Amino acid sequence: MPIFLVNTNVPKAAVPAALLSEATEELAKAMGKNGRFFVVPIVPDQLMTFGRKTAPCAYCSLHSIGAISEEQNLQYSTLFCGLLNKHLGISPLIYINFCEMVVQNLALDNTMFKVFIEAYHAKK
Repeated sequence: MPIFLVNTNVPKAAVPAALLSEATEELAKAMGKNGRFFVVPIVPDQLMTFGRKTAPCAYCSLHSIGAISEEQNLQYSTLFCGLLNKHLGISPLIYINFCEMVVQNLALDNTMFKVFIEAYHAKK
């Protein structure tokens, strides 16, 4: 259940819907996972500076169960920075925080995510 969160000072009107779908599709491909449970929230219109500059910038985080490592994070960084530059004109003012989630600390709807994963694997 990866979550790619983008906080940006880019105005909402300048954020194309294509960014959401392309980010989900490309991230699923890069992670080798089904995009069905990916969450990609984009939070525009943030009051933010980057190194005292108010130019278009972003603070992002990628949260995932597994698939977080130094080698993979470099690949994701290249992917995300490319997407944010392409769709929002943000470059090079992008921070990305990579966070390994613990399955026991997550819930999906009314079920602990661990139970959901176990049931999913039992069906295979």
